[in-house]
Amino acid sequence: PSAKGRSMLKWTVGLAVLAFLAVPQAVAAQDMDDGPPQTGIVTMSKMKVPMGEDRGKVMEWIEKMVTPMERANPNVIAFYVLQHYYGADSRDVVLVRVYKDLAAIEAPCGDPCQAYREANPLPEEGTPEREEMMEMWQTFMKYNGRHSDEIFTARLDLAAN
Repeated sequence: PSAKGRSMLKWTVGLAVLAFLAVPQAVAAQDMDDGPPQTGIVTMSKMKVPMGEDRGKVMEWIEKMVTPMERANPNVIAFYVLQHYYGADSRDVVLVRVYKDLAAIEAPCGDPCQAYREANPLPEEGTPEREEMMEMWQTFMKYNGRHSDEIFTARLDLAAN
């Protein structure tokens, strides 16, 4: 590289090192009397579902089966179904769940979910309602089988709610 290129590289590396060193001090500078920042755990499951008949079935499954269970689950603080509005891929459907901590992700739902299932049983086998339900489930699984998952921590003390 030229002398100018080496100079720019030195500045870039120098700034990166300074930024790296400054972060721990900024974190340590927080008032320790306030305790650690309050956090939540956010999971995102994204699947690509094309517009059309399949999307209708997937969204109906989410509406009828997924959402009620998430609402019943005491481990889930918040649940959102995001559909693409603007950007790179209109097929995106994202299921977002917010939990108190990592343990809550795998904690059993227990009685609330059991009570919901008992109050809302699946339609009987051999009925048109059951066939429709199974078709929705199969379509949902067609796309959910190729979904991607992400887990984030969220600084709740910095949230705007």
